[in-house]
Amino acid sequence: MLKADSILEKIREERHAFRQSEQKVAEYILTHPREVIGSPITELAEVIGVSEATIVRMCKKIGFKGFHELKISLAAQNVQPLQTVHEQIQDGDDMETIVKKVFAANIQTMNSTLNVLPVRDLKQAVDALAAANQIHFYGVGGSGSIAQDAAHKFMKTGKPVAAYIDTHMQVMAASLLGKGDVVVGISHSGSSRDIIEALELARKKGATTIGLTHYAKSPIDKVLDIKLCTASNETFYRTESTSSRIAQLSIIDALFIGVSLRDPEKAIENIQLTREAIASKRF
Repeated sequence: MLKADSILEKIREERHAFRQSEQKVAEYILTHPREVIGSPITELAEVIGVSEATIVRMCKKIGFKGFHELKISLAAQNVQPLQTVHEQIQDGDDMETIVKKVFAANIQTMNSTLNVLPVRDLKQAVDALAAANQIHFYGVGGSGSIAQDAAHKFMKTGKPVAAYIDTHMQVMAASLLGKGDVVVGISHSGSSRDIIEALELARKKGATTIGLTHYAKSPIDKVLDIKLCTASNETFYRTESTSSRIAQLSIIDALFIGVSLRDPEKAIENIQLTREAIASKRF
């Protein structure tokens, strides 16, 4: 993988051979490398005034598979290594400091998410989930555990619910959906190709698509009927989010409670039945 200074030098050397639109991308990267690290591709394309395909094409011309790989390489030189573990952690922090910083980051993310999450979008999502014939949750990597937690909760609604964390299973399941079904795709970055492809297929089949993702514009927006936003200071080059997971789980909880309150008697009955089913598994 090229170092950041090597990337910028390579762009300088080869930009004369780029198309005019690709040169605009190159110039922006050269003058705003840190901003590029923290931007999803959709938002960056809008700022520069080019298409997402143009950005990807330029990245490939200098030897990268795509935009995300370029960002990781830029971040290697522009971001402190410990920030890939957690945004606020510094070398030398003791355990007390670490705990306080992690909790503070989670609290900040929760408050920030409340500020960017319209209640009308939550209500629209609850309406769709409450009326759904069946519900799917899709997530990969760290988002996979969020999908599984969501399915665990929504199973208690009595509806057919499934979580798919395998990318092949996601598109297979999506291909069998239809009108009246609902899919919730979970992606902090909003740039997960597999999740986007599965949601796009589900939408073509007539299912309602809900995205649990960052508030910034990103590729996932194009395949969503409803967008539920989180907000955190975590950057977009990271493969795993931390504090954003807390916000995602909280949104899932709010959706579950919202759906349960549409028929509280049934919800209470189902919760009691599931508790009785696992009672024998405890001492």
